[in-house]
Amino acid sequence: MFDPVLFVDDDFDLRELMEMTLVRAGARHVVTAGSLYEVQVHRNEVLACQLAILDINLGIDQPNGVEVHHWLGREGFAGKIVFLTGHAANDPQVKQAANVAGSQIASKPLSVAQLRGLLEAPAT
Repeated sequence: MFDPVLFVDDDFDLRELMEMTLVRAGARHVVTAGSLYEVQVHRNEVLACQLAILDINLGIDQPNGVEVHHWLGREGFAGKIVFLTGHAANDPQVKQAANVAGSQIASKPLSVAQLRGLLEAPAT
């Protein structure tokens, strides 16, 4: 199981809901952030995560989820990346996320069953 989990979204209420839902789905610890800046502030805790669920659109004039991904990569993050979006597949930011190697894109809203599937580490 991927644990701890990083969840990044600019919507505070959604972050709280997803934290509770991820715990319900099996995560023991969830780190939440609303922006790249918050991710950077919690660097050590963030880099310990095994799964990062990043909203693609983090608000107007803010670094997007792909930019958070790039920062994580520069800092040595070795976990799984899942981009989360409520936008259409032809949105430019969604297209940008689709080009990130080794990641996947999930559509909002996610069910508890979908979150459990994301938390499950592949068999080795």
